[in-house]
Amino acid sequence: MSCLKRYLVSCLVAMVFFAGLDAYKSPEDMHLGTILAASAGWPVFAAAVVGSTIGDAVHDAKHGKAG
Repeated sequence: MSCLKRYLVSCLVAMVFFAGLDAYKSPEDMHLGTILAASAGWPVFAAAVVGSTIGDAVHDAKHGKAG
């Protein structure tokens, strides 16, 4: 994984984490930014994790390391 991809994934993880933290600290008074960040961030994060896992499995299968 390149440095840019690591940086982008780290920023995405931090964004979802801090949105969840803000929602946890004040559940009755959630900010619009928190709602938007959490609702936009988690599907992208999940797709990145699943895509990375599938990509690693396919890469290993092509190089005979599957198992």
